[in-house]
Amino acid sequence: MRSALLLLPLLGCAAPEAGPPTETDPTPTVCPAVPDAWPETPASLDEDVAAGMQAARVPGLSACLTSGDRVLWCRGYGWANVETEVPATADTPFLLASVSKLFTATAVLQAHARGELDLDQDADALVPFSFQHPDAPGTPITPRALLAHVGGIADNDAVMDTFYTTGQDPSVSLAALNEGYFDPDGQWYDADRNFEPDGPEQVYSYANMGYAALGYLAEAATGQDFVALTEARIFEPLGMDRTSWRVADLDLDEVAMPYRFRAGSYEPQGHYTFADFPNGGLRSTAQDVACFLAAMAAGGGLGDAEILNTALLEEAMTPAFPRLDDAQGLGWYREDMGESQLWIGHSGGENGAATDVFMRQDGSLGLVLLMNGDWDREDAIYDIEDALVAFGDGL
Repeated sequence: MRSALLLLPLLGCAAPEAGPPTETDPTPTVCPAVPDAWPETPASLDEDVAAGMQAARVPGLSACLTSGDRVLWCRGYGWANVETEVPATADTPFLLASVSKLFTATAVLQAHARGELDLDQDADALVPFSFQHPDAPGTPITPRALLAHVGGIADNDAVMDTFYTTGQDPSVSLAALNEGYFDPDGQWYDADRNFEPDGPEQVYSYANMGYAALGYLAEAATGQDFVALTEARIFEPLGMDRTSWRVADLDLDEVAMPYRFRAGSYEPQGHYTFADFPNGGLRSTAQDVACFLAAMAAGGGLGDAEILNTALLEEAMTPAFPRLDDAQGLGWYREDMGESQLWIGHSGGENGAATDVFMRQDGSLGLVLLMNGDWDREDAIYDIEDALVAFGDGL
């Protein structure tokens, strides 16, 4: 998570009682993983989630459970908007924050599978400006290295905080953003702060701007706008019709408002985004994301929709540079959840957004958890996840 100094909190409101759980039917979708009805939710789970939300100071959440190529269960709790008392449901779009990187990684891997780019080629050859590490100009920065956060890229927070916009989409294109940040003549270029001291493939360093670069590399390699590209190749085939990178494409009255809890009040952060959006600006619903997770658990596709071939997906889920980091794959990373086997997925955090999307490596259970609060009290959020996993294992 990176700070957003330009986001000024609006007027706070006293923390309300947790809203009732919302029992809604599955949203009609072309996604074959979604059943006609959700199973009954035990009152004990509702109580555990409500208690966890109160302890975590999260006003609303949506959650889904998956198993293999099926979405088992989805449900919303609390408020998508505290002021207007809009309930959170499984069909409420939430800001995914860094979970968005799974979709950016997928777009890049798809371009590789189609021969539009190569994961091991020099990214400098894909763009119409200079994209080289200032301390290692002869060493290529590859898409594979960027996907695994070993490209030698650093997040210059002072610059990146200026990329935020509230209530509207940014006017800066991905092309202009990347040229401005990575080209020596660019307006945001800083050889010391935009890059790690070591060159590419020397050290693991989580880099949001590396994923902003990947979004543009996919765009440059395919000749398609990144937003349109992901819509055509990922969202439409999976029936993810409540998913968008653009604020303008969503009804903001229905989108979960991001909140921060301060001095006993929830402070709305506004509906914001940022010019480097491929690293964290996607908004989606729990059900939409669950369809994506089910497709990945099924080997990369559902029904007639193949999103990734199985071999490439398995490669993405395997540590890419184990000598530098033994958990990070190509977008996906492994997480120890205290079980005999690891889980794999991604988490996300932004101002007023906390998200987790993970599945057991064998695909037997997956969890989507989207919240419009912060990770300040993460132990309480983990208690919610433990309750959801226990319920999922019994389905």
